[in-house]
Amino acid sequence: MGIHNLLKIVIMKHFVLIKTTLLGILLCSLITGCKSEDRYQIDGTIQGLRNGQIYIQKEKKSEAVIVTDGKFKITGDLQEPIEILLLRKTPDSIAGTIKDYFTIYLEPGKMNLILNYADFSNGKVTGSKTQEENDEYYLYYEKILLKHKKELDHYNEVQKKYKDAVTSRASEKELDAIKEEEYKAGEQLAPMSREFNEMTIDFIRNNSKSFISGILLFSSLPNLKYDEAKSYYDKLSSSYKNTKNGKKLATEIENMKKGAVGSTAESFNTKDINGEPLTLRDFKGKYLLIDFWASWCVPCRKGNPHLLKLYNQFQPKGLEILGVSDDDRTESGWRNAVEKDGIGVWRHVLRGLEYNEDTQEQINVEKDINTNYNIRSLPTKVLVNPSGIIVARYGEGEQDDKKLEEDLAAIFLAKK
Repeated sequence: MGIHNLLKIVIMKHFVLIKTTLLGILLCSLITGCKSEDRYQIDGTIQGLRNGQIYIQKEKKSEAVIVTDGKFKITGDLQEPIEILLLRKTPDSIAGTIKDYFTIYLEPGKMNLILNYADFSNGKVTGSKTQEENDEYYLYYEKILLKHKKELDHYNEVQKKYKDAVTSRASEKELDAIKEEEYKAGEQLAPMSREFNEMTIDFIRNNSKSFISGILLFSSLPNLKYDEAKSYYDKLSSSYKNTKNGKKLATEIENMKKGAVGSTAESFNTKDINGEPLTLRDFKGKYLLIDFWASWCVPCRKGNPHLLKLYNQFQPKGLEILGVSDDDRTESGWRNAVEKDGIGVWRHVLRGLEYNEDTQEQINVEKDINTNYNIRSLPTKVLVNPSGIIVARYGEGEQDDKKLEEDLAAIFLAKK
């Protein structure tokens, strides 16, 4: 997995435990119906706000919570325990920093919560076993953040520099220079990313019955092979497996078989960058390297010169390359990148990512090439043999450009 993609997860975790928190991940034991024992109540005290309101975000919906004399109460019924966010302001008006959020794992029963309006991240809650498990994990997590604070602060500074440059409409040359600076700053955080991954897997392994382990396993799938993910999932509690999130996790793990070495390459039917029809069958009888990339992915763009070298060396011997770009919403950037990087010598398509504009949920998933090949990070390359069988994957931390070049040499230079 590229460091650029790892950092997206790391930075989001820095202010919310897991990126998927913002998507309203559900967790809990299997409970049917809405019974009296499913009632929850949060008695809250907030320092720094005597009268006013804060906000609760639950399953992508937000609503105001009235604060009176520094106190508030949140009640409701649960068909399943659920994870919620408490926000200082409305979701569309906050700055998106760690101080704006606090995550609570609701369970049937009574919980007590203490918040400081100036910094929600320091909230304290009692009465939730899942919350205690979350706090245990976060202690380890915070130690790693502190250990790499200097590098992380530098990375955040460069990110801000880039956003400011975009706002001020800096030239493309200036933006490219800052992107390069950001990439180098990200490389300095590679040790931190490895420590996060190792610590998370250790927590899952040692706390297999914890609901938090299920959520962490979900977020760790990009770093795991199918057999590893399946092994960890099998050890999770049956109550977690029966939750909506547990069932979704099982589906995601089964989907990891797609695009796996030894499996049949998934067919697709789309149009290329020039509007010409294109299917997997067009490459039948040839070795096909599918390059999953994006115009905004710095590691992808940096790898294009090497990919061009391999294409020029092995295309005459029978290699074809297909670029599949994650640029469905930035088509102009995609076209510009293909031209600027000089990679128009092979065919290019968009992944086929579609969203419902109202709900922002993905639709027509069966048309998404990335999903059908289990692409969880960029760049990733998949090598398909003339019979349509996937024989290798590169990227996602498993193999690198050197391994790809060695494999292609073994295939084509060994031919008589």
